[in-house]
Amino acid sequence: MVHRRFAALMIAVLIGTAWPSLATAQSTPAKPPAPPRARTASSQPGGWHVAGFATVGNITFTAQDSFDAILGTHSGPVYGGGARVGLPWGGLFADVAAWRFRDTGERVFVFNGTPIPLGISTTIAITPIEVSAGWQFRLRKAPKLTPYVAAGYTSMRYEETSEFATGSENIDQNYGGYHLYGGAEYKITRWLGAAGEVAWTTVPDALGDDGVSKTFRDDNLGGTTLRFKLTIGR
Repeated sequence: MVHRRFAALMIAVLIGTAWPSLATAQSTPAKPPAPPRARTASSQPGGWHVAGFATVGNITFTAQDSFDAILGTHSGPVYGGGARVGLPWGGLFADVAAWRFRDTGERVFVFNGTPIPLGISTTIAITPIEVSAGWQFRLRKAPKLTPYVAAGYTSMRYEETSEFATGSENIDQNYGGYHLYGGAEYKITRWLGAAGEVAWTTVPDALGDDGVSKTFRDDNLGGTTLRFKLTIGR
């Protein structure tokens, strides 16, 4: 009889000791797990991606006097296109692009520093191919806006053809140079974007061997270009 009372007393003590903990566990609901943090454009890991683009703009040539003499202006519109490959190392990318300038003026003879038109139609066409490497900057507070800078090699084709000229009198040459550019792209949608950029190109020792460019001591075929791009792709 004593053993039964002792056992009952021990059970009562154990229940009384555990009851507050059980009551607290039942009255306090478990906290749900925290949702995963959403990734912004700035925190996404780099990866391979490809985008194409079309470009239009306006170039101002370094050899101002020579272009003014023949074309009556040292600037004009350009158009072209290319592709960009994003590399899996941060914001690193590579570009391949080409654009074209073409305008018609007339041949001139320079006398005492003054160009004298000869009435012979002359067309100048310039087609550079640019190979570039650059870096895109990802902004946490503006994930749709991506500034970038790049530099690379320019292969510049220069063509000058005139009426009544023989094949040896016309010019069709390729020259090498370098370029720098920078700008920013704004993503309109996931696959469509618009960008504006400024490019500077230097192509030394391309002009100045004879003719107008020799008279004005213009030897650089480069210039400064303002360009607008429409991009398609990631």
